[in-house]
Amino acid sequence: GSLKSPAASLRTMAATAAAPTAQGTAFEAASALTAGSKTPQGAVELYDKWAETYDKSVTEWGYEAPRVSAELVVSEAGAQACVADVGCGTGLSGYELRKAGILGDLVGLDISQESLGLANQRRHNDKEVYTRTHPTDLCQPLADLQDGQFDVVTCVGTLTYLQAAYDTVLSEWRRVLKPKGLCIFTHKKEFQSDEFRAVMEKYFEIKHISDLMPYLPKHPEFVGEAHMINYFVLVRRDE
Repeated sequence: GSLKSPAASLRTMAATAAAPTAQGTAFEAASALTAGSKTPQGAVELYDKWAETYDKSVTEWGYEAPRVSAELVVSEAGAQACVADVGCGTGLSGYELRKAGILGDLVGLDISQESLGLANQRRHNDKEVYTRTHPTDLCQPLADLQDGQFDVVTCVGTLTYLQAAYDTVLSEWRRVLKPKGLCIFTHKKEFQSDEFRAVMEKYFEIKHISDLMPYLPKHPEFVGEAHMINYFVLVRRDE
């Protein structure tokens, strides 16, 4: 065989050494996402550890929900909308909202401090994505948010962790919305229980529910309809 220069050999060795690690990291995240407890505490344990590599993982898994949701927000509410991004994580959803054209205040809420640290650093067109962020247990009343403050509440890829408190969660989303305000969110099919439907219709009128759409189509363990999502567009019910 041909002789390689030492630099080329080192590059080959480095590439070979790096390959399993990259795969290992992605698979570790995949397993952690599947295995973790679907509670606020489970979310803290998962996302604080995962924050640094989260964007890379979900990009590899074909995660489109932040972009699709952001486009829905702009088409339904307009560019001037004031938005609460519930479960904002590292700020992918907020970045996509700015990229889609949202100019109004954007307030991010999340239970993971590590993720919020990254969200606070995120910029679009050299401006901070978020007007402000608040560390928040999303199953509790949203103490940092005032009544009737927002045109839109958005929640992307987060409602799975809030199942124990559907009534509190949805009533709080309704509280912080202006009259006729919109709630735009994703939810996995496997968690759309009768209770969820009943609570949703107690506080909101359904404007639009999408067909079942892919959630993480390239995630090795998220196979089948249960792991697909619907996009919901709801209108705040009057008192």
